[in-house]
Amino acid sequence: MEKKIYNSQSPLLKIDKLSTYFDTHSGLVKAVDGVDINLYPGDCLGVVGESGSGKSVTFLSVMGLIKKPGRIASGSIKFNGQELTRLSPQHYRKIRGKEIAMTLQDALTALNPSIKIINQISEVLKEHDQKIAARGRKAIKNRAVEMMKLVGIPDAQNRLNDYPHQFSGGMRQRIMIAIALACKPKLLIADEPTTALDVTIQAQVLNLIADIRKKLKMSVIIITHNLGVVSEFTDKIVVMYAGQVVESGFTRDVILNPRHPYSQGLLKSIPRLSELDKAIHPIPGQVSDLVNLPDQCRFFPRCSQRSEECRKDIPIRKLSNHREVRCIKVEE
Repeated sequence: MEKKIYNSQSPLLKIDKLSTYFDTHSGLVKAVDGVDINLYPGDCLGVVGESGSGKSVTFLSVMGLIKKPGRIASGSIKFNGQELTRLSPQHYRKIRGKEIAMTLQDALTALNPSIKIINQISEVLKEHDQKIAARGRKAIKNRAVEMMKLVGIPDAQNRLNDYPHQFSGGMRQRIMIAIALACKPKLLIADEPTTALDVTIQAQVLNLIADIRKKLKMSVIIITHNLGVVSEFTDKIVVMYAGQVVESGFTRDVILNPRHPYSQGLLKSIPRLSELDKAIHPIPGQVSDLVNLPDQCRFFPRCSQRSEECRKDIPIRKLSNHREVRCIKVEE
């Protein structure tokens, strides 16, 4: 993939030292702990990590959807130069859905089963696109058909009055994307867009997102647990573990030369058609308990390369302008 030079422009989304915590009976859960992420206009970013690594919570924080017992404890989230963490709920509603849109993990549960598709798309347009809403039902229906066609729903005109259960899993995922794109946002956040889909449909959904990104000239963030899923569709990858960014860089660099042991473990656990005779090597153990985290490298208990010098809090190291790794064993 061709590398892009970002120095000439400012980030569309800038997350700086973001920490999002949850107060629970067991203690303070540091779901996101000091995360830095930059996304530039027109680019596609892959955010990768196991369940519990903080991926979804990071971007629910961006969307202003963290509710009690959760809270943004510290840090900054700037979108298009505007600080989001200081916005009132009323001002957030003007951005969420219009400027930034997010598709959630499971389309079947995210879509309302008792409401027709036309009404679910119309709701977004009435809330955020006053020009379309002022022109009446016909204009809203035309935009809904336009969005359905954009995401490849066959016979879009007639299927607007169907309910979510009348569509397949892949089609429901497309409808989720259509709703998110109804107001043509500058940023689409796709949280596990390939969950519960077979391999063929996964590729179709990812290709769809890539095509729409080019047509609408928008930025995209794809959240997933699988490095292989995003390897062909993203410009840059951020790898998260236990609430922290452990590695980031251009997609090609991270895939071909992963520097953090966790990134290496994720790649080794992916089956390869060219190496069917070789065993898959899963990462041993589980993600660290996010309550009462020890003051050491969070991947220490599972790392095959650990040593006594890793028993301390490891800062992230910048290896180049666009490559960072949180490991003391990595040399420039």
